[in-house]
Amino acid sequence: MLAGLAMVAAGMASTPAMARETKARHAAPPAPVTELDVATFQTAAGQYVGKPVRVSGCYITSASSGGADCAAFRIADLPGKVDWNGSVPLDGPTMEESSFRKAQQICGDTGRHDQCRAEVTGDVYDPFGDMGVQGQRNFELRNVRIHWLAEPAPQESEKKHRHAPEHQS
Repeated sequence: MLAGLAMVAAGMASTPAMARETKARHAAPPAPVTELDVATFQTAAGQYVGKPVRVSGCYITSASSGGADCAAFRIADLPGKVDWNGSVPLDGPTMEESSFRKAQQICGDTGRHDQCRAEVTGDVYDPFGDMGVQGQRNFELRNVRIHWLAEPAPQESEKKHRHAPEHQS
């Protein structure tokens, strides 16, 4: 009888572990995030409303208290000039805080700056659709996190050169 109780107790002890293993085997892997460039986002965003996407190949521009843009540029006809090629609006109030703060500090104008090169992930949102407006849509990203691609600028202490020790004879 004691052996039977021991077997039941041993079986009960492994039940939570077995349940975790079963749950882990049946849990669905996270859905892959669709990657788009700015031009593709502008033409296909409607099919991704409510879903997370990653927009690559852009520069953060026009960062203000209301948000920012993930902008693409094209080379202009004149040497040394670039032209705006479209953008994806990024909702500021729902943006990840450190991303939003950095964007406001270094990417406030509409220029193409190396330190503002980035990819962004967020949820596609249709503000006009929520208001019942029919017709053309202006999609944006909410709950954005900016993935900065530029190398950080060297610190002042790294810019200063140390003098080599003098040789004594």
